[in-house]
Amino acid sequence: MIDKIKEFLNQVQVEMKKVTWPEKDELINATLVVFVISAIFTLFIFFADSLMTYIINLLY
Repeated sequence: MIDKIKEFLNQVQVEMKKVTWPEKDELINATLVVFVISAIFTLFIFFADSLMTYIINLLY
């Protein structure tokens, strides 16, 4: 069992050396895209919810 864990950890180490990590500017740009899209979805859901609440209140 211990040998399997050691082998697994060795394989993880080998694979992690193959990873290409993003540059700082690429990471910042991707983060900004996520924030902007999240904000847009948040606003959309807020306005859709407000509109539905208004319509339901008109009906009842």
